[in-house]
Amino acid sequence: MGWAGALSIGLQGGPYNSSMNTILITGAALVGLPILLHLIMKQEPKRLTFPAFRFLKQKLKTNQRKLRLRHFLLLALRMLLIALFCLTLYQPTFKSDRLNIRGEQPIATVIILDTTPSMGYLVNNETRLAEAQRRARELLDELPEKSPVAIVDTAELIGHWLPDLSAARRRLDERKETTAGQPVTSALAVAYQLLAKVEQETDSPDPLPKLVVVLTDRTAACWDRSRTEDLLQLRETIADPKPVHVVIDFGSDSPTNVGIVAVEMKPQVIGRDRPAIVTVRLGAIGGDGTTVQATVQAKPWWNAKPESFVATRDVALAAGQTREVVFEFRDLKTGLHQVEFTLKTPDKLAFDNSRYLTFYVGETRRILTITDDPRAATFWQAAHMVRDEFSCLVVTPDQLVRSPGGTIVTYPPDADPPSETVTDDLRSFEVVCLLNVSNPQQAHPTHGTLWDRLRPYLRSGGKLIIIPGPDTATDRDGYNVATDIMPGKLGRVLETKNLNPPPQTASSWPAPRDGKNGVIWAINDAALKHPMLQPIADWRQQKTDRVDVLANPRTTRKFWEVTDQDRSASAIVYYLDAEKPADRHPAILERPILDNDNKPAGKVLLLTTRMDIPPAGEEWHDYWKDDSTWFAAFPYLLVRYLAGDSADANFNYLTGATVRVPFPRGRIVRNPEHAKLPVVLDGPGITGKDALILPGSDQLELTIGPPKTNLPGNFLLSVTTDDRRVLWRDGFSVNVPAEESHLQKVPLEAIEELVGPERVFAIERQSTLRDWLNVALGQPIDLFPWLLIAVLILFVVEGLAANRFYRQPKR
Repeated sequence: MGWAGALSIGLQGGPYNSSMNTILITGAALVGLPILLHLIMKQEPKRLTFPAFRFLKQKLKTNQRKLRLRHFLLLALRMLLIALFCLTLYQPTFKSDRLNIRGEQPIATVIILDTTPSMGYLVNNETRLAEAQRRARELLDELPEKSPVAIVDTAELIGHWLPDLSAARRRLDERKETTAGQPVTSALAVAYQLLAKVEQETDSPDPLPKLVVVLTDRTAACWDRSRTEDLLQLRETIADPKPVHVVIDFGSDSPTNVGIVAVEMKPQVIGRDRPAIVTVRLGAIGGDGTTVQATVQAKPWWNAKPESFVATRDVALAAGQTREVVFEFRDLKTGLHQVEFTLKTPDKLAFDNSRYLTFYVGETRRILTITDDPRAATFWQAAHMVRDEFSCLVVTPDQLVRSPGGTIVTYPPDADPPSETVTDDLRSFEVVCLLNVSNPQQAHPTHGTLWDRLRPYLRSGGKLIIIPGPDTATDRDGYNVATDIMPGKLGRVLETKNLNPPPQTASSWPAPRDGKNGVIWAINDAALKHPMLQPIADWRQQKTDRVDVLANPRTTRKFWEVTDQDRSASAIVYYLDAEKPADRHPAILERPILDNDNKPAGKVLLLTTRMDIPPAGEEWHDYWKDDSTWFAAFPYLLVRYLAGDSADANFNYLTGATVRVPFPRGRIVRNPEHAKLPVVLDGPGITGKDALILPGSDQLELTIGPPKTNLPGNFLLSVTTDDRRVLWRDGFSVNVPAEESHLQKVPLEAIEELVGPERVFAIERQSTLRDWLNVALGQPIDLFPWLLIAVLILFVVEGLAANRFYRQPKR
């Protein structure tokens, strides 16, 4: 309601005590003083003897009427003068239905402080955040004593009623710099929840007036318009009176900024001898065209020469323009790399003058293949060498040795003859494959069965592919006994010539083929949604050279029947060996493996057809023929699904994200010597206890989230022994979202949809809080000076009237 709304004169401003009551009683009594004076000073008409008595009698009546009128007017003036004088002494004010922040009644106040990075914009060498904190402190100085106050920071979204105003001031001073956070609309939800219970939590006997003050720069990133409807409903849960909103806008209508908007590198894992190609995108808003110089600094964790990793680029940018520059780094060492990209010349917004990047240069990832006859793995091993992403080590079951720290793989080096035996922790392999092993249950004299040696690996997050051999050389009971690992039990071997499969069709085949000569996979849109088959859908959409896996699919003539499928197991893809989907047999099954706490850890894939090299005439399929890329694509799909695609690896996150860093398999052995070694976290804002993390013995990954990830920068994790021997290093980078660099304001209508019209105020830096409080909250007008002037004017008027009325006539 505006000032033209329901205005009433409220008796406010004076102390509620007995002296004021005395003034009112005395004033009421003095109102009768003019009556007494009037009666005392009443003039009697003179009696005159005059011949024209009738005329005089008429004149007498006229004079009496005039005198009565004059006396009544003078009486009214004197009564009004005394009443107005008493009212002036009471110092009344005009009040509206808005909040009276300068009164004595406490006001439940929630202050929302926008601490997102854009609030770091400098104006007259003061950030918007610093000005917002200063204005918030001024507000606290104006609030009535005992007002409940809560400070909600967009970085934390945690609010509670503070014990007093001093605690609120200390809470404001805790925030020293901008950081990642949620939109202001999320903080408003917290404010409404606090106000809905303020009377109960503060033990207030009466409903409290409520005030929500939002201190923000009103950038588009700070306001989520999609939440307006939800917030309106949440606000209705607040008991009357509803909260009054005041949004203080610290943003600029014409900001200027040049910043690094994004840094991209794909993939983020590259092999040795490959260059790291990084794209840096810069943007500018406001002002005229300008030239920006970006300085790149690499911070590798090894002792490299810094000058060998520094490069510069000059970029000319105009307002509203974005430009990309490319940096290429060569001759990089194996391991983790962290780079900082900075603008040589800083501007008003500091956070986007720097961007951070983490990437990894590494050896090819390793697969372990266990087989009775290494010659059977020739094609399987060669298929992984095509992409040069995985290396495949082939060993026999006897080369897996059980040890107290875990299963160890022993094998001779490539030298001939071998000079020493090389050992490797089984957990250092991304994937382990059982290929054509006749009996995994066969016990070793000292190391137990093969299943016994694989169980710890699977329960610690390992991945296993089981590929049985032919029925003539496979002991089914040796597989089926492992009911805690196998997705199901191996039954008989089925041949398509003995089944009734439907005709098999493909886009490159001129006519359907007889399914008795081999069946294809039943691949449809639903099957392609599985993560393992998703690349096939991508190849088809991109029309790459690998689309032949669909146009000219491979056929399978013999496969294992799987019975008694485990409840947790599921089929990834089926053979097209029957018309009805329910009658089809699975080609690949998967099953999750639980850890010791019954949480998902490892995974097992079971292939129902053999992948070794069978004798001529005993082939189970045509996978290894070179007229299709399937011979390389199929092994890649299996291993990629289990180990993850290096193209999907990510070391770079946005501020406020939850980062999960897996422990490398086999590099940290939780033996008594290393069990108490903490993981040291080094990064911006990480100090004291936050820098030390002690993981559990069975922990597979570290989880690092806000507030540790609220600040942008490069983060490094490491485990180091007392003699400074590094057992493990990893890292990641955190950057502010690019939207924070867009300083354009959200439309005023979007905010007024929630807070109401005329609730957003832009404050001039020279103005005081008292200036805009009168406008924002409609403060009561003090009537004392105006009443005092009215008393003086009325006193003069009364004197003039009395002199005129009682003036003696001339004789």
